[in-house]
Amino acid sequence: MVKRYIIWLLRYRVAVLVVLAGITIIFGVIARQGVVATTFGSILFGDDHAGYNRYKQRIQEFANDGVFIICYPDAAPLSEESISRLEQVVTGIEQIPEVIRIDSLLNAQHTSAGDNTLSVNFYIDEALDNPENTAPLMEALRNDPFYQNLLISEDGSHAAIIVELLPDELMPAERSPAIIESTLASFEQAGFPRENLHRVGFATTIPEIIVQSNMNISRLFPVGCVILLMVVFVMFHRLWPVAITFSVSLVSVIWTFGFSILLDKNINIFDSISPLVILIVATSDIIHLCSAYLLELSRGNSKMTAILRSGTEVGTACFWTSATTFVGFIAMVFVPIPVFKQMGVTLGFGVAVSLLLAMTVSPILFSFMKRPQAETFQDGRSQRLLSQLLFWVEQHTFQAPWKVVTLFGLSFVLALLGIRHLTVETNLNERFDKESLIRRDEAYYNSYFAGANFLEIFLDASDENGVLDPDVFRQIEIFQQEIEALPEIDKVASFVDLIHTIDRAINPEYSADTYSPWTRELLAQYILLFESSGGEDLERFLSFDRRTMRLAARMTDTSTRFSYKIGNNVAAMAATMFDDRIHVETTGLSYLTGGFVDEVVHGQKRGFLFACTTIMLMMIIIFRSFRIGMWSMVPNVLPLLVLGGYLGFFYEYVDSDTFIVALIAIGIGVDDTIHFLSRLRFESARTADSDIALRQTFHFSGRAMVSTTLILVAGFLPFGLSDYFSIRIIGTLLPMTLIVALLADILLVPALVKLRLIRFALKQ
Repeated sequence: MVKRYIIWLLRYRVAVLVVLAGITIIFGVIARQGVVATTFGSILFGDDHAGYNRYKQRIQEFANDGVFIICYPDAAPLSEESISRLEQVVTGIEQIPEVIRIDSLLNAQHTSAGDNTLSVNFYIDEALDNPENTAPLMEALRNDPFYQNLLISEDGSHAAIIVELLPDELMPAERSPAIIESTLASFEQAGFPRENLHRVGFATTIPEIIVQSNMNISRLFPVGCVILLMVVFVMFHRLWPVAITFSVSLVSVIWTFGFSILLDKNINIFDSISPLVILIVATSDIIHLCSAYLLELSRGNSKMTAILRSGTEVGTACFWTSATTFVGFIAMVFVPIPVFKQMGVTLGFGVAVSLLLAMTVSPILFSFMKRPQAETFQDGRSQRLLSQLLFWVEQHTFQAPWKVVTLFGLSFVLALLGIRHLTVETNLNERFDKESLIRRDEAYYNSYFAGANFLEIFLDASDENGVLDPDVFRQIEIFQQEIEALPEIDKVASFVDLIHTIDRAINPEYSADTYSPWTRELLAQYILLFESSGGEDLERFLSFDRRTMRLAARMTDTSTRFSYKIGNNVAAMAATMFDDRIHVETTGLSYLTGGFVDEVVHGQKRGFLFACTTIMLMMIIIFRSFRIGMWSMVPNVLPLLVLGGYLGFFYEYVDSDTFIVALIAIGIGVDDTIHFLSRLRFESARTADSDIALRQTFHFSGRAMVSTTLILVAGFLPFGLSDYFSIRIIGTLLPMTLIVALLADILLVPALVKLRLIRFALKQ
């Protein structure tokens, strides 16, 4: 079938190239419409995650989660000069269309009693009116439950502003970096040095991810191209394989990227690596074809015969290797994260078109070329070294197969021991390099402020009086104190604090150690008094119908598993403290992410099980043997176990994204096994001596296996330059896994053959 296809191609080669060129132009036009952009929801939850949608609904009743914080050093934040500069900053930020609110010391309110009534003033107004009173004002500001460690540092040496943005669905995702830059520019124009500004918050993480996405396309992809082309040249010592490899693989990249934009015009950070991944996969297919073509020519075959034989023998194996790679990539759709689902579909499409284009364009280009001088192909320095390596491996495997099996058995046991220590965590900021700006800013902020990781707690009261019912309010008051007593909680801000602030100001008998005799009338009077005195922001903690109260609990740790655990502890406390009149709901981005980690891991396990099962069935079909199909999975599962063991031994915890490496590796790593065993079956049918068949397999496929693994490792290495962890591990952990897979294929598989655990029928 493959032979007939190649004959048909060569007959209509010009027309086929014209059609392919037209399709490439179409996909190229589509690809140009893509925009590098992403949102927090697409990076983690997606639009169909019930918990995240519920969180957005709840938080937007009171505020918006699209916020970021800029902190800066200021020894005298209430001085006239500082206030003037801050006003200039806020005025500049207000010009940004996507900004809907700015919280700073300019709108920090100070509540006090005066003339038998409540007085609500701004701290800055009192500071400007009474400069001599700045010290006590500063002390009051630092102890204010709504502003301490949020707008002002504990020691009063740093201040911060909080910028609230439009919800994600109302704002173009690609605008995030420009918004952050405009905000920082407003500070600079007011005289704040850029190096003194430090930004934190989820809304600053997304722009940094967009920056990394642009770097993947503009820097890592070109670097990967150069490395791959250099490796191809070193392997062949001639330019035509480089030209064919680059042209065919580049067309595959254009088709794949265009298809990705058809799915979603927003290019996320994983879309941004798909061009280089497809370039690598396509290059490995073409290398197999070029190597086989030269080897057939070196045997004295004519050009047409070499084209047909290389395409038929290697093409069939490439079909199955592409199928297994496709399975590994498509298994990502089991991961409940939108970016991974799209990545799986995109790369699956890319693998398919890479094979199609390699099997279509390569034979046509071979036919247009003059017959290469193939006699010296194996005489080059790199090929001689490769031959010596393969001979050494062959000799040791033939002489001591049990030693090889025992060595890999020990690796298996060690890997299992390491896997027992695996701990999974997800922290978006920790996916960036320790020396990255975002990590340094976070560390700086946490050294002066209490952190920006909040657990959102919503209390819904069913009574007619809502949370203003005296008994309900008292229960909430006690509940808040219990939460604040937890060592994992730094501070809780709520409507309760406002009531205590008012009571402290106007009640001479106020004591923090005793409960006031609350009544509904008194609570309602305090609210009316606060609002009539110019008080603001009540709606951020209390609903208009007075039935829902929001508590914002600031946690001492930023890890998501920690947040999820604390959130569940708070929910358990609420279940024991409240009756049916009060419904308590805990949520928050960090809390939801911590709970979502388990869903992600379960999805990855399902994807891995799907990939392994499907590939095993494919191996059984390919080799028409249940026994061979089962044994062939040993050298492919072992590298993944080694990966897990390595992570367990050397990583304190692993990010949930790490296991995507296993899905990529299982699909790509099995390719060498297929090439080796396919060639072994072919050679076994030619001879009655199993050793000769095995040596011929080493000679023919061993060279291509090492070469393609070198291509894969070299191609993926540039990802190691990324500052983003989920991309960097593709350039570090994936090459390591592929090298282990190669060792298993050239050592363990031949050993299993020598021990007759894997065997094919010999020529009679």
